[in-house]
Amino acid sequence: MKRIITLVLAMLMGIACVGFTACGGSDKETLNVYTNSGFAPYEYVDKDGVVKGVDIDIMYEIGEVLGYNIVINDIEFDQILEEVRKDKLAVGAAGMTKDTERDKIALASISYATSVQYVIAEKDTFDSALVGGKLPLSALENLTKKNIGVQEGTTGNWLVEDAINGTEDDDGKHVDGELEGKDFDFSTYTNAIIASGDIGDAIGAVVIDKLPAQAIVESNPNLECYELDAEPESYVLYFNLEAEKLVEDVNKVLNVLIEKGVIDYFTIKHSGGIK
Repeated sequence: MKRIITLVLAMLMGIACVGFTACGGSDKETLNVYTNSGFAPYEYVDKDGVVKGVDIDIMYEIGEVLGYNIVINDIEFDQILEEVRKDKLAVGAAGMTKDTERDKIALASISYATSVQYVIAEKDTFDSALVGGKLPLSALENLTKKNIGVQEGTTGNWLVEDAINGTEDDDGKHVDGELEGKDFDFSTYTNAIIASGDIGDAIGAVVIDKLPAQAIVESNPNLECYELDAEPESYVLYFNLEAEKLVEDVNKVLNVLIEKGVIDYFTIKHSGGIK
């Protein structure tokens, strides 16, 4: 299946190994991919200790089509953009939400997936608090343990931090957060899998993206996840600020992967729908 996808991509894009360093040769340039493996199904470690996932498959397809040797580097999430900033042939591929602050230090690809934030908690914690099938952020104030776990540097981290500490509007005026003044705190973790292990002990809940939340709950019958009533977010790949041509080429590949349903296929596969 993988080889077929790559051949189709090459034909659709009109790529015939022209302009790329050794398509099929031994002197391919290396494209370093920086990720964090605690974010299934986008990236995770399988039983053999190999990093796999939706983002990993996407990057191998990009490498095949554009003629790069792909090297996967599994590091802390909040270090990914720092590595990308050092290297023109580097990419952050870790279910990364497009964000204005990130856009200041790295180049974003087109969006290849969307997600929303979910809350993981013990079963039946929020069943009566749902409004239209979604959980208002203010409902977290009913947690017995006033501490929320987040993966450091993620959208969930920023969302919870703003809810607890408040934000500023465009005029610099303070805007109260939904949980501000309610004795809440948050704890940062390297990934949501580790954080979820502390639910009911050190923390009352975890806030993380939809598919990782569902994957965690699927393997833990004592937990349940709820969609937060918050704006959806777009996933992008992030590149060095000087890698304009690379981003342009990658966007062409991503467009075909999206249009032909290949990314949907990868998502279903890594979510357990395709064996």
